[in-house]
Amino acid sequence: MVSSSILSPAECTPQALADFEKLVMEAGTVDPQGLTQRIGDASRLLFLRESNGQLVGVGALKHPLLSYRSRVFAEARATALADEYPIELGWIAVAKSHQGRGLSRRIVGQLMSLAENENVFATTQPDARAMRFAADYGFKLAGKPYPSGHGYDLVLYLRDAKEKHLPDR
Repeated sequence: MVSSSILSPAECTPQALADFEKLVMEAGTVDPQGLTQRIGDASRLLFLRESNGQLVGVGALKHPLLSYRSRVFAEARATALADEYPIELGWIAVAKSHQGRGLSRRIVGQLMSLAENENVFATTQPDARAMRFAADYGFKLAGKPYPSGHGYDLVLYLRDAKEKHLPDR
């Protein structure tokens, strides 16, 4: 049985924050420089844990600086304005031992329910599992793939709050 909790970073223990960072780093798609600080600056952190306490999945809602958002939107050659998308969905990671069980979908769904009335953006690799169901939550590909600076490309997805976006369940 996997249970979830969604907390602000201030509500987390130092160990919980370290565990979150470790799982994100194991996913291998995040710049490690400044990650600890960026996790601390997030709006909400989601933790999925087994009944024995093992952390098996994480995700976050972030409020990145406009300078970062503007750079991402420009690199993706998106036509939308970065200042209209204040929230970033990110750091979606599931332990290898638990992949293929729909946990990424659960993480995204629970986090997006907290941002129903907000425009949200996300970046990921073009083939990332976490965004295969992006359309289910109203995300649409924006712009073109762009180099991450770490040897792989990224794509930008946007979710407009004015459109119906949460799947009926």
